[in-house]
This record gives sequence, structure tokens and C-alpha cells, in this order.
Amino acid sequence: MRLRHLLPISLFFLLLGLVPGRAGAVAAVWSVGTARCMGASAPPPVARPRPNRYRQDTTLLRIHRLQDARAAPALLAFLTHPNPAYRAEAADAFASVQAPAARGSLEKLLAADPAPLVRRAAARALGLLADTLAQPAILAAARAEADPMVRATVLEGLGRVATSIGGGLRYLAEEALPLDTVARAGWAWGLTRAGLRGVVNDEAVARAVQLLGAEQPLAVRLAAAHLLARTPRLDLTSHGPAVLTALRIDPNRDVRIALTGTLGRIASPPATAATLNLLRAAPDAHVRLAALRAAGKLRYEQVKESAWGALADADPLVALSAAEYFLQNAPADEAAAMFRHRGAHHPDPQTQATLFATALKLSAAHADAGPGIIQEITTRLQAASTDTRRAFWLRALGQSPAGYELLVRETLTPPLRPIIATAGLEALIALRGRPDFPVGQRAAFAATLRQAVETGDVALVGLAAGALRDPALNLRADFPELGFLTAARQRLVLPRDVETAQELDQALAYLEGKPAPPPITPSAADLRAQLAAHPTDWKRVLKLPAGQLVTVSTNRGAFTLELLVEAAPAAAASFAGLVERKFYDGQLFHRVVPNFVAQGGDPRGDGWGGLDYTLRSELADESFSTGAVGLASAGLNTESCQWFVMHCPAPHLDGRYTLFARVRAGQVVVDALRVGDVIEKVRLQ
Repeated sequence: MRLRHLLPISLFFLLLGLVPGRAGAVAAVWSVGTARCMGASAPPPVARPRPNRYRQDTTLLRIHRLQDARAAPALLAFLTHPNPAYRAEAADAFASVQAPAARGSLEKLLAADPAPLVRRAAARALGLLADTLAQPAILAAARAEADPMVRATVLEGLGRVATSIGGGLRYLAEEALPLDTVARAGWAWGLTRAGLRGVVNDEAVARAVQLLGAEQPLAVRLAAAHLLARTPRLDLTSHGPAVLTALRIDPNRDVRIALTGTLGRIASPPATAATLNLLRAAPDAHVRLAALRAAGKLRYEQVKESAWGALADADPLVALSAAEYFLQNAPADEAAAMFRHRGAHHPDPQTQATLFATALKLSAAHADAGPGIIQEITTRLQAASTDTRRAFWLRALGQSPAGYELLVRETLTPPLRPIIATAGLEALIALRGRPDFPVGQRAAFAATLRQAVETGDVALVGLAAGALRDPALNLRADFPELGFLTAARQRLVLPRDVETAQELDQALAYLEGKPAPPPITPSAADLRAQLAAHPTDWKRVLKLPAGQLVTVSTNRGAFTLELLVEAAPAAAASFAGLVERKFYDGQLFHRVVPNFVAQGGDPRGDGWGGLDYTLRSELADESFSTGAVGLASAGLNTESCQWFVMHCPAPHLDGRYTLFARVRAGQVVVDALRVGDVIEKVRLQ
């Protein structure tokens, strides 16, 4: 994947806007060159398995092993290898290793290497270093580079390091756009990369709106749409007519989804009408979900009728999102009874619990309704058939202080059940943040937090630590003695418990009045020790064919993954090894975020579980498009066994998470997954 420097023919025509994109994980994706195929056509026929490139070339294998070992000095030596393929492979390795000391050598390659594939790899690695000191070198390359593919990668890399005062943003926003469609796609993604970092100006926004034009290639329009949808704090009202026109005429679903997300940034009657029309009648559920999210910016009385109708949407995730809209936005004078009644008759357990939560939240304004709602929630909690469903009702109880004692019992009574305990403590913390939380119960809450920490359970410790450092809860005076936190920190096992350790470190710093510590980043010595304790299974890497297929069977149906063995070999081998051990069989999808991800692979089932070892990040030349499969992490080089599948493109994840597979077939099953759905079995084909 990394050594390809010529566009596949189909991708070339995609950039010209002449062919539709392909859905799911089989999409041809040129991430750093910035063409992305994300439509809805069927995948091509499966080719016969072939040996992966590491089996065919031992030098490539050696370079990737050096990458995995974070052996920066040895990789630097490969940057002068006479074979340009190996120079490119070593340069690209630094996208994952991210050694600041490599910047100078990569800049030299970018400026002077005769091979386009080497210059492209150097540009990608420099961008992912995210070092603004590289801005002058990348900017110079953007001006001088003649090869369209390389220039596209340079321009995207420029967006990753551009500053508003260093010339990078000005260049992307104001220089004349290239006629070449490949380079123009890179230009558009460069603007978007800068915008995702909050580096934007009026000229950049105007250019993005210009790039929505129907004459632009798909990759360009998609980048522009994501800049407008995802750049923080944009007001697009002055560009409303152009954005609405693009939304109305664009034929690509992923562009329409992103543009629908911009509607909440346009304060105009036409934008309001478009939002509500799409919520009610868009044929694609992903567009309806995006419209519902945009509706959160509108006045409640404008949205209420459409959102109420969405509770009966044919797509359960739209209905759930509508219930969550009411939980977040229904005003205090709204009638609790109508949500209680709708919840009692709704067929979906999670939506049902969310509607009851709304009723309980509103009951504070209707004193006679509260006790009855609490009793009904309690009855449904006790009748729930799974821990996941009990968790739905526990979170509902977090809307009223009257549920406090029951929540404490469910959370902390031994033996702890991770899904229930985690949901219970989340609900208790939410309760403490409510303005009506009784002053007389605050000491009891502090004692509950301490008890949660002293259980030693990684989820309860991490959640409690997060609450302890929340300025809105203002708990510093409640904890004059911090020894129990220090003791809990000493009991954690790294790297397995890195997420909890980070929460504790930040809580201790906050309670002691110290600056927040930096995230825990494994040192080179730590990584070497981890690698020695649990080496990458390179024998398995060599055994896996390129394009190894995996079938994931769930209670909703099956979907097929293609492992990206050549892009992320260590991650692919780790996943394949766990599959062969049947590690994932019987686990749950513990997290589903509509229009974003379905996530599973946690042996605890609550999102806090992992293995006794972690993997090194492999930030390959891939994009998180629809159907991409990544490894969850708590930061660089902390990946373990949890994995997630994309519902929609998420370019803000590119270069931050290991992408190791793509959905080959069955994206419709992925889109139907719900919290608590079961991974019945996973098998290599």
C-alpha cells in the first residue's frame, strides 16, 4: 500500500468525478493523496489469495520490524538506501514512529530525492509528525513539487502543520488552485486538515464553499464538506445559499451527510426548513441522523413535532437519537407524562429507557409524577433480561436524586458486574452534577466515590478519578486526604491500565492544585520492554495472505472484513491470533454512536477492558471511510483488543488510530448493530 505511487485507473476517473464511489471497506482509498471512494456500490469479486508483500520481500519485512521496535536510528540509515522503494518504506515508517529527530532527514528527502514515491512518503511522515517547525520545508515543497500525486500529499501534510502566521494557511486559502484534479484534491484536504486543528480564516471557509461546486471531483467536494462540518466554531450563515444548493444537488451520500451536519451552523429560515425536511423525509437514515444532530441548534418548539415523529422512525438508531434529543432539550415545563407514556409503548429497550429518563428529568417540575416514574423504572430494571438492559435503566435513574440509594447498591454491591457497575457510577456522577442534587447528600457522594476507587476496578477507579477532577463538581474540599488515590495508582498495571492511570494522574494533579500532567506516552525503553515481553507474531504475519478475509457473525447477521495485512501487519496478526483463540466469540458491541461507530472486542463489555499487553500504532496510508475498522486506544502505542467499525467517513481519525481492516460485505449489518448485540463468532476464511 505504501509503495503505490500511481493512481489506479478507477481512482483516476473518480478524481475526475466520472465514476461513483464504492461503499464499505473495499473502497479504493488513497488517504494521503486524498482520493476517497465512499459510495454504495457492490465490491468487486474477491481475488485469489496471494502472499503478502512481507513474505515476498525480506527487506520490507525488516523495515517494518524496525518500525514496530521503534528503532529510529536503524530506520534513519534506510533513508539513504540505494533502492527508492526501501527509502520510501523507511520514510513512511516515521509516520508511525513519529521521532522528532527524523524531521531534518525527512525534509531533505522531500526537497531533493529523485524518486516521487520517496518524496511522497516523506511528505506524509512530516505531516503526521505534526511539528509546525516543518511548515517552511513543506510549504517550499508545495510550491516546487511538479508530480501531482506527491504535491497532493505535500498539500495535505501542509494542512497538518500550517499556522495562521507561518504562511501555510495563507497559501492554502489564497493561492490559485491547480488545474490538476489530483493536486486539487490534496489542496482541499490540506484546508480540511488545518480546519480540524482550528487553523482557519474567512478565506479558507470561502474557498471550501467554492470547492463544493458540482464541477469539482468527489474527493474535493468531500473534503470541503468536512471542513465546513467539523471545523470548530464556524458560523456559515453568510454562505448559507451556496451550502444549501450543494446539499440539494450533490449526488454522493457522504457529501450530503457532511453537508447536513453544517445546517446547524446556518442561522436562516431556509436552513431551518431544510433541516426539518431532511429529518422527516430524507431517504437515507444517515442523513436523517445528521439532520437530527443539526436540529439541536434550533429552538425546541421548531423541532419538537419532527423529533416526536422520528421516535417512530424505521431505523432504530434514528428513533434512539430522537429520544436523546428530548432528554437533552425538552424544557422544564414540558409534560413528563407524554414521555412516560411513549416510553412504556416503545418497542426498543434503549429508546424506552431514554424516554423514561426524560420523564424522570422533567418530573422535578411535577412533584406528583416523580415517585411513580421511579417505581416504574425500578420495576423495569429488575425485570431486565441482560446486564446491558439493566444498564439502560440505571442511566435513566441518574436523572433524579430519588434514585441515589438504588444506584449505589447496584454499583457497589459485590460481586461487581462490570457493565452494571460502570453504568451505575456514570449515573451517580451525572446525578451529582444536577443543580437539584441535595446539599445534604454531598458527603455521601464523596464517600461513594472513595469506595469506588477502593474497589480497584479499573472502570470505577477511572470514572471516579474523572469526577474528582471535574471543576464543575468542585470536589477538592471534600478530599483533603489523597492517600487512597495514590494507593489505587500504585495497584494499576501498565500498559494494560493506561487509561485509568491517566485519569488518576490528572485527578491527583487537580486536587493538589498542580498543572495537568501530559498524557502517558510510552518511552522508547517502555516500548522495547513491551515488545520483549510480548513480541509481534511475525510468523503469523508471513502466514496471512494479502487480503485475508474474516467473517464476523452477530445476532443481527454477518459481515466480512478484509484484513489490511500489508498496511498494518502487526495489528492484523494480533487480531487474527485472537480470532483463532476464539477470544471475541460471545463478546458484545458495548458502544454504538449513530453516524460514527460500532465498537466491540472488550472482554469486560463496558469499554474499559483490554489485554495485558499493548501494540505499537501503525498509522498507514489509509483513511477512516465508511466500513473502515480501527483499534481503540488511549493514545499513541496503546492499542489492544477493542475494535470499531465506521458508519460514515471520519477524517478526523486519520493518522490517529491504527486502521487494520475494512468491511468487504455486510455494511448494512454494521449499521444495524446496537449496544448489547452479541459477537456470536469470528472466523478467518
